[in-house]
Amino acid sequence: MVVTGALFLTGVLATAALGDSCEEALEWSGTRYVAVTPAGTIPARGARLGEGELPDCTAGGRCAPPGETVAVFRLAGIDPAIAVTTRDDLYLAPGTFPALPDHPLHDALFGSPASPSYREHCREPFRFSGEATQAGFILRVDPDEPAPDELASDDGQVWVELDARSVVEGFDRNGIVTVDAGARVDVTARLCEGELAGPLVDRLEPAASGQEG
Repeated sequence: MVVTGALFLTGVLATAALGDSCEEALEWSGTRYVAVTPAGTIPARGARLGEGELPDCTAGGRCAPPGETVAVFRLAGIDPAIAVTTRDDLYLAPGTFPALPDHPLHDALFGSPASPSYREHCREPFRFSGEATQAGFILRVDPDEPAPDELASDDGQVWVELDARSVVEGFDRNGIVTVDAGARVDVTARLCEGELAGPLVDRLEPAASGQEG
């Protein structure tokens, strides 16, 4: 059975990956980071960056009381815009994709340049364009044209997964792929068997009429 990258990394329920529940998160410097579980050795903890908040996860993350305040630290050699750590856990910023082999934490999270691979019994690729509405371990896209029911979620948007063989062009920021919500994207993807949130990306690039994220 293939386990979606978002679930492997966050350790939360499937509904959390799709926004229906509360994820393990850290809020620091105006950014909401998501907890990830490394498969290998992560960089050493560096200088203290200040304090962050672990949002309370009761009531499904809605109308929850204030969370716990914790010390936040830099990871050696890693820009805090990508990831930070507390004394106990590792947290990844939104918009980057650790499944890609050139992500600075890829090996620490997946243990191998060839992992993860979700390409099992895949159909022929198809292409669509739209606006990225949420970027994290997986990407949510509001398509320009209505998507077939087998692709779209209840709100008509499409969740797409990335793995180690996905190719992303045109979204480099400081040497790392970064896609912001609101970016216009062209997606070439395919449906594959396994417990994925949606189609698997072959290629992701800025839409011809859009701009880089």
